[in-house]
Amino acid sequence: MIDETRETYDLIAAEYARRKAPVDARLQGDLDAMRAMLPPGGVVVDAGCGPGRELGLLRSSGFRVVGVDLSLGQLRAGGVPDVAQADMRRLPLRTGSADAVWCQAALLHIPHPEVPAVLAEFARVVRDGGALYLNVAEGDSEGWEVARNYNSAHRRWFTYHREPALTALLAAAGFEVGRIGRHRAYHDWLAVHATRMFPKLSGSR
Repeated sequence: MIDETRETYDLIAAEYARRKAPVDARLQGDLDAMRAMLPPGGVVVDAGCGPGRELGLLRSSGFRVVGVDLSLGQLRAGGVPDVAQADMRRLPLRTGSADAVWCQAALLHIPHPEVPAVLAEFARVVRDGGALYLNVAEGDSEGWEVARNYNSAHRRWFTYHREPALTALLAAAGFEVGRIGRHRAYHDWLAVHATRMFPKLSGSR
């Protein structure tokens, strides 16, 4: 599923990068909220960065941004320096080395059974008290969808989430949800801001 989705993104990479929508007020607000949670010069992992739209904006704010994407075609199409081809399920980063993970419309390509492992990997690389931003498609289903809007007959896997179940998955991974916004753009979306919880002290309740 994930490999075929990557192949589709490789095939549509140039058109995808060219047609990537500009940052709107909603996304700008989410970027600003992330900035407010981070120290100056903080380390941000852009997981599923694609051609690097938000990555560039975060870097221009003074953050050190590590961009990773499974699609080498997307990385090349964006032409953004200092990015790496990597799998969100196995990030090539040290434990606790990041102040935040930014994941814009990328978790939606992870099948439901593998979502807990991805969230656990995000929790591994984010320091205690660090931040997580997720933008996920809202709904109940998962399955293949054809990328017709990119003149392609190739498929991408889409996984949809509901707020209660996603909040529970995040809590199990070690994140506390602070705010969830909703918006509409081709799909209904959940924009989730969460914090990496500090470990409980021994004997605490």
